[in-house]
Amino acid sequence: MLLNPLKFHAPQTLEETIKLYGSLPNVKLQAGGTFLLNSLKLLKRNGAKTPENVISLNRVKDLKGIKADPQMLTIQSMTTITEIFESPLLTDNFAVLHTVCRNISTTPIRNMATVGGNLTCRYTWTEMPAVMIGLEATLHFLGKDGTKEALPAEEFFKGGAKTDKILTHVTIKKDPTAAIAYQRVKKTIHVDIPLLSLLIKTNFKNNRFTNTRVSINNCVAFAQRDKQLEDFLNDKPASATIAQEALDHLEKTIYDTRGTDYKKHMFRVCIKNALNELIKKSR
Repeated sequence: MLLNPLKFHAPQTLEETIKLYGSLPNVKLQAGGTFLLNSLKLLKRNGAKTPENVISLNRVKDLKGIKADPQMLTIQSMTTITEIFESPLLTDNFAVLHTVCRNISTTPIRNMATVGGNLTCRYTWTEMPAVMIGLEATLHFLGKDGTKEALPAEEFFKGGAKTDKILTHVTIKKDPTAAIAYQRVKKTIHVDIPLLSLLIKTNFKNNRFTNTRVSINNCVAFAQRDKQLEDFLNDKPASATIAQEALDHLEKTIYDTRGTDYKKHMFRVCIKNALNELIKKSR
């Protein structure tokens, strides 16, 4: 399918990007580009208006790279999934990102796809949202007028992942005492996108769950927290029976949303596996 005519812009600095973004009419941003082409095709197929201008962020060096200091990991929005996967900085609570990145599609896609595109594409089934919510990440945006905004990942996805700003980077606080378990089930053996995913993060104190955070992606709605399960787990001992007991304390509106019996079952399996994994780490 041929796309409607558009103008393609490839700025090389963030300043130039903001100037273009603020001045051009009917504009779309392109990150890695793995989602945008299909999105434009879908708009045309549905008879919807397509953008007159596309701004590629690919040449903007200020939006690339990953760095860490004793307090924080910072991932620029145009850092590719492969670059995150290969980074030696993924230690402590950041190590789960290595697993998450490995799960994303194929090597060619990982070489193009970016963390910014994965978070802002507004597809409900992408890998990063539940993980960023679970890690208590903050998303940093820059408006068309240069105004900066920092938003917790949880709040961003509560709002439907809508923004008219440029995501510049993501920050995650370092937490060397955190214990994290990540589970994911792919949709089919032929389509390697998630049917569901979840992340449970906790800090064990005197062998008890504390500061527990459970983030869920049912791939129908945007990723969210299961606060009911969090409340149950907090201050509970890391016992051999806690994983089974936890299954009676799930927020059903999350897991049952357009869920088949198989999907509901696999959520319970994943939660049980994640908690058993955490219990082993507590010893």
